[in-house]
Amino acid sequence: MLAIRFETTLDLVEMVLAKTIPEVHERYEALLVDPELQGLGRELRGRRDETEAAILALRGHDEAMAHNHVLRRSIAVRNPYVDVLNRLQAVLLQRTRAAGETPDPVLDAALLTTVNGVAAGMRNTG
Repeated sequence: MLAIRFETTLDLVEMVLAKTIPEVHERYEALLVDPELQGLGRELRGRRDETEAAILALRGHDEAMAHNHVLRRSIAVRNPYVDVLNRLQAVLLQRTRAAGETPDPVLDAALLTTVNGVAAGMRNTG
């Protein structure tokens, strides 16, 4: 039973790694994070890369989800669409911050739409 739980945990971690795109994180960081804090993002991306390397070595795979062709295909098909939403969301977040305390219902609605769109595209909470 413990071996099954461990295998399931590895499957879940590998799936999360397959869904992540470090370049998307870098875009958000470039637009939204103070330069003096951006080192933390680089550190986290480095840890993500180390985790992926360890999981792939442990599983004997060359790429994340190599054993699940359906999920790999699903990710490959949806990423171009989700990527556009991510780009738009980062800009909308930047504009929301620039607006300060002044509410903008159109901007808020657009931002919420991107949040829901990314979550739907990722098939989880985003």
